[in-house]
Amino acid sequence: MLRTYKATIKNNHIEWDNDTNKVINSDSAVPVFITILDEPLPDDKKNRGKGMVSALNELVKLKAFSEVGDPVEFIREMRQDRPFPGREDADR
Repeated sequence: MLRTYKATIKNNHIEWDNDTNKVINSDSAVPVFITILDEPLPDDKKNRGKGMVSALNELVKLKAFSEVGDPVEFIREMRQDRPFPGREDADR
């Protein structure tokens, strides 16, 4: 049976993302398959920032919010449509 654990390879060293001590005996060799993920890691701020810029540029191209005149007023109107749980009187 193949088991999957999250890890990052840095400087040819594997850094586990979670506690694997209970599952993997560190005193003996463990055969593994390593798959390199094409997607950027969530903590890669530079790539994540580029992705956000790309997404925002796509929204601009699509003119996704062209009908919104005043963004603050738009959000206020959106919030009036439904109460927030535990905050029924927050905007009164």
